[in-house]
Amino acid sequence: MNRTPSAEAPTRHAIILAGGSGTRLWPLSRALFPKQLLALNGDMTLLQQTAKRVLETFPVANIWVVTNEEHVFEVRSQLRSLNLALDEHVLAEPLARNTLPAILLALDRIVPQQEGPGEAARDLVAVFPSDHLVEALEGWRFSLDQGMGLAATGRFVTFGVPPSKPETGYGYIARGERLADGAYAVERFIEKPGLEKALEFLKSGRHYWNSGMFVFRAGEFLEAVHAHAPELWKWWELRGEKPLGRGYGGLPNLSVDYGIVEKITNIAVVEARFDWDDLGNWEAIYRLGKKDERGNVIQGDVLAIDCRDCLLISKGGKLAVVGLSGMIMIQTRDATLACPLTDVQRVKEIVALLKAQGSQLVECHLTVKRPWGSYSVLEEGPHYKIKRIEVLPGARLSLQMHHHRSEHWVVVSGAALVEIGGTERLLVENQAVDIGKATTHRLANPGKVPLEIIEIQSGPYLEEDDIVRFDDEYGRVKRENT
Repeated sequence: MNRTPSAEAPTRHAIILAGGSGTRLWPLSRALFPKQLLALNGDMTLLQQTAKRVLETFPVANIWVVTNEEHVFEVRSQLRSLNLALDEHVLAEPLARNTLPAILLALDRIVPQQEGPGEAARDLVAVFPSDHLVEALEGWRFSLDQGMGLAATGRFVTFGVPPSKPETGYGYIARGERLADGAYAVERFIEKPGLEKALEFLKSGRHYWNSGMFVFRAGEFLEAVHAHAPELWKWWELRGEKPLGRGYGGLPNLSVDYGIVEKITNIAVVEARFDWDDLGNWEAIYRLGKKDERGNVIQGDVLAIDCRDCLLISKGGKLAVVGLSGMIMIQTRDATLACPLTDVQRVKEIVALLKAQGSQLVECHLTVKRPWGSYSVLEEGPHYKIKRIEVLPGARLSLQMHHHRSEHWVVVSGAALVEIGGTERLLVENQAVDIGKATTHRLANPGKVPLEIIEIQSGPYLEEDDIVRFDDEYGRVKRENT
């Protein structure tokens, strides 16, 4: 009897996880501009590289990208450069809640509510982190196809990378019985080991680095959520009554590894036939970077004299170094990191100390991108802050007010349509305006070239959470960063 194509081949979907905030690549990676949004190994960001790879394998209609509200506008901007249709396939978490809730948020678009388990339960779903480096794409496609074939039989599938060194910063997978050529049952998952164990795993030939990629049938995944994550299942069951975004902040912070994968038994590992690295620290950036004749990896405005085997990056100003060996120096406009290559894992200690001090250096760069353009902090001190604000052609900021600060705007270039207290006026180059405390105001660019202004803030409290929004075309909440 002839079968329909849909019965023979279940639909394939892809979920790209683009949330999270990096700490081990500080000071380039910040909470508001994490690793996946950075171009660390070429012209494309890690997110763009991931999306390009997935677009070549899955139809755009079957691709969903999950990020959080802090990153959604930058994620959409980066993805539009690859395929405009992806703009409508970016989902924003109201609050970061780890990978398991994020996957369920995307599954809401894959599994129609009226079907329940239904036909969509047979659909195959692949989950990809957006902040990893993958090379040898033919091998990646081969491994993915093999994983899809195993998943179609009802197994959960992950992908294991044969280790090339005793890495202590990755999780490992121990393989069990052979299921097919290059595919095995998973014996167990192992947390990041010490050096002695990592050496043992390297020699055994039975252990893989955990790549963080998964393939499964939608139905089996939801059954596993029901069995092992009842709080999330209760939230998921109510999706027909209210949007999943409601109550999202009250969900447990649960990864798919801890919540599901490490609790089930029908899981397989496919040995990766591709090159992989999670670019998780500065040693990886050095190891994979293009080196000069002295073994240095250099990016940006760097002057290096008699340096060997160093990673030297400047993203702000001249970085001049002499006589260094086996060091990293990363310079941005507002922070500089220097440490031996052997101590890169300790960068997280710096980030933890900065967080404890309440430092903004872990949150954002001096230049912060927004859906309407960007702003850069030029100078700040007690009771004052000076910004350069760029507004894209046709864009406008929210209608807002501040309780604790007044502002003075000077137009540097372009034309500014300014609304203050319900009255509009047009400002051109060298013209200025004052906005008092508790006064509603809005800035827009009605022209066809970027608008640039200098903003001088003054008052007892100048942080970005002193804002009340009354109207915003980007759908942001009323109290939020500018």
